[in-house]
Amino acid sequence: MRKYKNVEYTNPFELLFLLGSTVAIFSVIIFVLNRVMSFGLIKGILAFVLAGIYFYILKKKFIVKISDFELKSNQLEWDNKNVNFNDLEYYKIHWIKGAGIKFKFKNGKTLRISSNDNFCNSEQFVNLCQNIDSKLLKYNKWHIERKRSFFESKQGYYFAVIMSIFCVIGTIYKSLTDKKINIENFALILVSLGIIWSGVKWKRK
Repeated sequence: MRKYKNVEYTNPFELLFLLGSTVAIFSVIIFVLNRVMSFGLIKGILAFVLAGIYFYILKKKFIVKISDFELKSNQLEWDNKNVNFNDLEYYKIHWIKGAGIKFKFKNGKTLRISSNDNFCNSEQFVNLCQNIDSKLLKYNKWHIERKRSFFESKQGYYFAVIMSIFCVIGTIYKSLTDKKINIENFALILVSLGIIWSGVKWKRK
C-alpha cells in the first residue's frame, strides 16, 4: 500500500464551471459599471479585481481539494471515496499540464479527477497517476482496458507535429513579410506548443 499526503486535485467539470463563471462575472460587472460610470480604465481594473476575488475564493474554498490518497492492491481510497479495481471497465489518463484520470465503472458510472499545473501543485497527483497506471498494467488480473488519451495515440502525435510545422512556417512568413516578429504572439505560440507537447506520449517505433 502506498500513501500520498496532501494531494491537490480538482473535478474537471467544476474547474470548467469556475472558468466559465469567472468570465460571466467579469462581463456582468462591466455591463453594470457601463451604466453607472464612464471611466473605461477604472471600469476594467475594478471588474478585473472583483472577478479575481471571486475566482480566488471559489478556487480556494470549493474547486481545489486537498486529500490523502491510499493506493492499495485492489483499490484507490481518499476521503470517503474509493475506486475498487474489480468494478472498473476501463481507465484513461492524460498528461497535459499535470495529469487527469478517468475511471469508467462496469455499472456505467464515470469518475474524473485531475490536477492542472495552473491551478494546483500537481506533482503528487502526477506521481499517483503514474503508479495507478503501473499497478493496473502490471497486475491486470481484473482485465481492465486501458484507453489511450488523444496525445498517447498516433493521431495525437501527428497533430502535434503538424501544429508545430504550421507555427514555424507562420512565424517565418510573418517575419519575412512584416520584417519584425511580435514578441507577445511568439511567446504565446511557444506556450501553446509546450502545452501540446507536454501531453504527447506516443513514440514512433
